[in-house]
Amino acid sequence: MEIPLKKDEKKLIGVFFYGLFGIPFEKANGKFTVESITLENVSNPQKTDIFASNEPPVVDTAKNVTIDEKLDAWDFVKNIGAGLNSQIFQDYPIQLDMGYDIYPDYLSKPTKAQIHFIKESGLNAIRLQTNPGHGRMIDESYRLSPGYIKNIKQVVDWCIEEDMYVILCGPFAEYAINEDYKKRIERGASNFAAFYVNEKDKKESERFLKAVWEQYAKAFNNSYDEHLIFEPFNEPVDILHEHGWNPKDDCAICKKDYAILNEYNQLVLDTIRSTGGNNANRFVLINGLGARWDTITDKNFKLPKDKAKKKLIPTYHDYSMGGTAAGGNYTDYYKNSIKELISKRFAALDKAFFSKHIPVLVGEIGQSRRTPILERIKWIKDFTAEASKPNRSCALLLWNDSALVDDGRFFSGYFDSWKLKWNDEEFVNTFIYGAQGKEYPLSSDFIKKNEVKIPSIVGKNILKNPVEIKDWKPYKLPDGIFMRSVPAKYKIELEIEKTGSEPKFEFCCMDYLWKWKSFISDPGLKVTGGTKDGGNSLIVKSDKIILSIDEKVAQEIQESMELFLNGKDIIVRSMKVEE
Repeated sequence: MEIPLKKDEKKLIGVFFYGLFGIPFEKANGKFTVESITLENVSNPQKTDIFASNEPPVVDTAKNVTIDEKLDAWDFVKNIGAGLNSQIFQDYPIQLDMGYDIYPDYLSKPTKAQIHFIKESGLNAIRLQTNPGHGRMIDESYRLSPGYIKNIKQVVDWCIEEDMYVILCGPFAEYAINEDYKKRIERGASNFAAFYVNEKDKKESERFLKAVWEQYAKAFNNSYDEHLIFEPFNEPVDILHEHGWNPKDDCAICKKDYAILNEYNQLVLDTIRSTGGNNANRFVLINGLGARWDTITDKNFKLPKDKAKKKLIPTYHDYSMGGTAAGGNYTDYYKNSIKELISKRFAALDKAFFSKHIPVLVGEIGQSRRTPILERIKWIKDFTAEASKPNRSCALLLWNDSALVDDGRFFSGYFDSWKLKWNDEEFVNTFIYGAQGKEYPLSSDFIKKNEVKIPSIVGKNILKNPVEIKDWKPYKLPDGIFMRSVPAKYKIELEIEKTGSEPKFEFCCMDYLWKWKSFISDPGLKVTGGTKDGGNSLIVKSDKIILSIDEKVAQEIQESMELFLNGKDIIVRSMKVEE
């Protein structure tokens, strides 16, 4: 490897060697020997291109494996059951150039033993997320590294040997806003590329998607029967639009984004089918904007036209319990409102798909391991009970990320690929059993040990410090503060200091449908120390405000996703619950 020094370098301080990024050296079990280091003064130094490859494209030339063209997607999905996501081919740090045989931080290199362990645990499918535009390209024509495809192919083959289903998932859109990523593309780095769901970048995005899927489809064809499933992309989203992750039906840009994604889905499907062979009848997953349940059930979403019959499977991702702390709607508790949300989602899927004999695959489902395990188990039991009802054909894949220690950003990996073990095995087994319509038995000792005990907040100041509220900038209360910690009805006493001429106060929430609600306007909330202004807020009249909460409002407060104090020209010095 040749590493040229900068032209203005006058002195070399030293040469340093590091272990792989993000991987503890003792876990990598890695040793290497540096045989020599040579310093040469040359007129035209050339840096080694670690992305370059002289290998020919990977093309599947087998002819002895076939797909039953009469196989129906409904019956097919019913056989999949429970599976696991794998990020092993997703990405590595954008800031570092490390070649093609490097895997994401904290994940070990994939092995046949890992796949066998996953299968033996009762999981029947693996979703391989890939991100070919993230340093896996050789030139401006979007030619993929043969080495990258071969690495994917090896893992796919191991899965097929275990009689598992494999979802080969295509590019991401999210990286397009990463500063390091953008800088590489702006500098003309041919190894990096992205697709965008917008009109401005549509033409080039189509060229990128077509090139990627021509290569994938040619590399994975007649060697693979229906056990291999294609998924055009992961969470396609208009990442540059303010509604990207939450499209609005009354937004002209969002409507256009729906139409563009419909075209992308059609383009990739046609590209796959054009390669013939088994790909003419291969099952293909179809995403909506942001991989949301409400975008695949929206009137603007269209399944592409397909020459093959009953081979398309709508897919979405479900984090109905909130996901991670970084997601902003993280919760420690399973609530009735979440259960109602799950029922609402499946009712929408019934209308859009199940009633029409069209199956659905939940490509990601999960919740942070920060959430108490019994709360997660209650949630996943209810979710799998809905998914496994006899009038539905639905498979589920558990999200698993690379973080073995949860710092709040991640789910904190359920699967430890280094030690071949499950973290929170009871939760994983409950998921696996539930996806099959069965119940995993929990021991009384486990239930007792993990029982969630919530202390009462009655008489305690909820606020650690006084909170200044101005210009209608809401202050978020601690998550789950009212969950199972208050009586059926109660009073909230607030000490208020006025800081301006128009002091106003609002007690409000965001529910699990992302709808904003103010409790002040609810007739079930009575007030002393202030006057309701006829809208959503309270005109502050005293330095003490008492909110009398009836049982209905108390339930809504407990079931909300997030709670806020809002208003203007006030400082909330304390907030106490009294019976």
